[in-house]
Amino acid sequence: MYVVKRNGEKEPFDLKKIASAMSKAYQSVGVSFTEEECLAQAKEITKAYPKNQDVSIETIQDDVELYLMKKKQYDVARSYIKYRDKQKTDRDNPWADNDERQDLILKKYLINGEDKKDFIKRIAFGKSSLEKIFRRKEAIFGGRNLYAIGREGNITGSNCYVVKDPEDSLESIYKVDYQIARTYSYGGGQGMNLSKIRPKGAKVNNSSNTTPGVMVFAEKYSHTTLNTQQDNRRGALMLVLNIDHPDIIDFITTKLDLSKVNGANISIAITDP
Repeated sequence: MYVVKRNGEKEPFDLKKIASAMSKAYQSVGVSFTEEECLAQAKEITKAYPKNQDVSIETIQDDVELYLMKKKQYDVARSYIKYRDKQKTDRDNPWADNDERQDLILKKYLINGEDKKDFIKRIAFGKSSLEKIFRRKEAIFGGRNLYAIGREGNITGSNCYVVKDPEDSLESIYKVDYQIARTYSYGGGQGMNLSKIRPKGAKVNNSSNTTPGVMVFAEKYSHTTLNTQQDNRRGALMLVLNIDHPDIIDFITTKLDLSKVNGANISIAITDP
């Protein structure tokens, strides 16, 4: 036998869940029954259910109410009815209270025409157990998950990716530039270490004779980040440089100039002694 939930989802019939709900109703009005007694009552309520036929959650809860009324447990029945009413209100109008955090989530991640109830159902993949967690605000997915779940098209559900660090060649440096642009176009962020790129002034075998150093390419990646839009939001980039790299001072102080590398966060990788 299976229990059919309100969203059509099915789960195996479990007498203990009925007994637990009844126990909580008893406790809410100061009435005490043992677990065995509640199980016995649950068994009595459901004894007429056909073994080879599914039963809806609403039918079970209606039968619990009738049983409590017949046993003249009016206060318990009233408490159980209030509990059901609250659950229905939460399902029909989740997140009813005013909350800046929830307003921000809904503003950023609702699909056109979606309301709060639709949103919660979508990000829970239609699973009632997850819907309950989200309605109660016990947990929530990360931003890219909330945006991507249930949407059509090539959209990433992860916030950030680590791209292969650029090697010390123009081919590798510009290949990475393309890769981060593609990742941004799908909605992801990027992070990489630039330490393999030779420092400013080092010799190279081309017409320049010397390399411009790490910061020129850091600025290049920053521009790509700023110029690749994600549904009216720019990409996110983390650039890392080892502390023993000769260009580390330029890397650290670049943020003093607000016109440079303003499409990326920077971080210093410190090696063990």
